[in-house]
Amino acid sequence: MSEKFDAAWLELREGIDHRSRAAGALSLLRSWWPVRGATAVLDLGCGTGSNLRYLAPHLSGPQHWTLLDHDADLLARIRAPHPDVTIRPVRGDLAMEGLAEVRRAHLVTASALLDLVSDAWLRALVDACATAGCAGLFALTYDGIIEWSGDEEPLDAVLRDAVNDHQRRDKGLGSALGPTAAVRAEELFRERGYRTWLLPSPWRLGPTDAALARALVAGWAAAAAEQRPDAADALRGWAERRDAVVARGDFDLVVGHLDLLALPA
Repeated sequence: MSEKFDAAWLELREGIDHRSRAAGALSLLRSWWPVRGATAVLDLGCGTGSNLRYLAPHLSGPQHWTLLDHDADLLARIRAPHPDVTIRPVRGDLAMEGLAEVRRAHLVTASALLDLVSDAWLRALVDACATAGCAGLFALTYDGIIEWSGDEEPLDAVLRDAVNDHQRRDKGLGSALGPTAAVRAEELFRERGYRTWLLPSPWRLGPTDAALARALVAGWAAAAAEQRPDAADALRGWAERRDAVVARGDFDLVVGHLDLLALPA
């Protein structure tokens, strides 16, 4: 996959990622984990290991994590969070090594990934999971919701729609599913006989999240202008106004995400 994220961005979002995840999905997984005798986890698009740091402390017993990413610099930053966890970093591509590693896993997991992948790749992943009989936990898949409270801003809808269209661009695996990815993943797992739970995990940002909010405004404005060059000047104005709102600390921002848990029947 061609999409690349730097370590600073991943660090900036880690706190809100962890606090936003759906507690219900984690509770169900924790109940399933020891009954299955599971130990092996495959984390796809792992970055610096945020998913590992969140999930490993909640799972009982020894754990063996395979952490796959195409960025060697990010992989080099990963450390096991406690002595019962062993890690095996793998530099590879989702379409090749990513799918091949599924057969070794009891649980396949990813965070903030599915909205970047194509329908064909997602179907191949679900098929691989079903063949291996493993569970799936896919957290923080963007669902298309960007909502600001407070000041009225008529370009919010234009920005959101352009960002959502940009999300559907090819990220290296074919046209991305974007905001429909989590719902589509649930459909595919159900077709293979899985029990599924699709739960909201929205980011809720306020004044204490100003640095992240500013980064989002800049990133969204750039993506929207790339998608809508005819509106580039207007979108720059939108970014300036939203930056001012964030700087005043007078905002609440919701960015919609969904967590999907899929357990084999």
